[in-house]
Amino acid sequence: MHARDEARARDDAVARRAPLSGPAADTATRPAHELLSLQSRAGNANVVRMLGGQSAPVVQRNKLLNGNISFTNVSLKFPESQDKATRVLQLLSTNTAIKSFLDGRTCRITLEKRTTQAPADVVDKGADGVFVTMAAYYLENYDIGYVVGMLCHEFGIHPMAAAAPTTRDEEEAFRGVPFPVPGLEHKPHPDGFASMNTDAAKQADHVLGVIPGSPRYTIYRDLTLEMADLLLRDARNRAPGAREQDVTDLIDCFLMDVASIAATNDNRLRGMPVLGNSEGPAIRQDIAAVYNAYKSRLADDLSEERQPIRPLFPAEKTPEAVKADFNTLLGRITKGAFRAWSIDNSD
Repeated sequence: MHARDEARARDDAVARRAPLSGPAADTATRPAHELLSLQSRAGNANVVRMLGGQSAPVVQRNKLLNGNISFTNVSLKFPESQDKATRVLQLLSTNTAIKSFLDGRTCRITLEKRTTQAPADVVDKGADGVFVTMAAYYLENYDIGYVVGMLCHEFGIHPMAAAAPTTRDEEEAFRGVPFPVPGLEHKPHPDGFASMNTDAAKQADHVLGVIPGSPRYTIYRDLTLEMADLLLRDARNRAPGAREQDVTDLIDCFLMDVASIAATNDNRLRGMPVLGNSEGPAIRQDIAAVYNAYKSRLADDLSEERQPIRPLFPAEKTPEAVKADFNTLLGRITKGAFRAWSIDNSD
C-alpha cells in the first residue's frame, strides 16, 4: 500500500473511533440544505440513502491562514489538500467584494465529511465573523475553478446579498412573480411560457439569485466575474498550479448553477439520471438550453476590461454534457462517503 494511503487509512480508523461532538454533532442534527448547484448538490440525498454517509468529527484549529481568512482543520500531510486550500484562501482574500463584505471580520472555513448536505454553507454571525463549512469531497475532487465557483454561490446569493442595504426592498418587486426562463421563451407551456417563481421554489433566494437584473443575481454575477479576473491574472502570471482552464471551470460552475435553478424552479432532482425518472431527459435538454442562453447573456454584458475572459467561456452545453455533470457529481459524492483524507482529525 502506498504510504499516503496507509496514512489515510489510519486517519479514517481514528475518525471512526472518535466520538461525534462539537460542530459535527450539530451538523448531524441539522436538516439537509436544498441543492445549490448542479455540480454541487444534485443527487446527494439519493446517494446517501444508499451509502448511509455520516459527518466526521472536526477539530477546530487555524491550520492555514491568509489575512483574516483561515482553514481550521485542513490536513497538511498531503500536498494536494494543502496547496488547494492555500489557493482558495489567496483568491478569497484578494477578491474585493468578499473583502468589503467581511470588513475586517474573521472568516473560518471548516471541512466536514458530509454528503447529505450542500457542499458548502456560509453563516454570517455579525461581529463574531463568518463561518464556512465545506464538504471534504468537493475540495478533494473538484478543480479550483469549481471550488471557488461554489463559494461564489454561497457568499453571493446568501449572506452578501442579504447584507446589501437595498436588497430586501428591491427584491419585493420580484417575489411571487412568474419570470420567463431564459432559453425557454418559445417552449410550449400550459401557463403560456416556462417560468420561475419564488412562491413555487424550494428556496426563494435561489430563484431571486438567477433572475437576470435582480439585485441578488447581480451580486452573484459580479462576484463570479471578479473571481474570473483573479484566476486569469494568476494564469497569465504563471502562478503555481494556475491555468486558464480555471476560468472556464468557474464560468461553467456559474452557468450550470443558474441554469439548473431556472430550468427546474430550484427542483434540480428532476434532472437526475436515475432509474425511474422519466422526465429526466427532457429536463436535461431544458437545462442545456437555459445554460446556453445565460452564457450568451453573460458574454454580451462583459465590460471592455473583461473581454479577455470571453475566449475562455465554456463550450455550448448539450443535454449529454448535463447528464455527464450529474454522473460526475454522483461518483464524487460516492467517493466522499468512504473517506475524507483532506481533514485533519488529530488531537
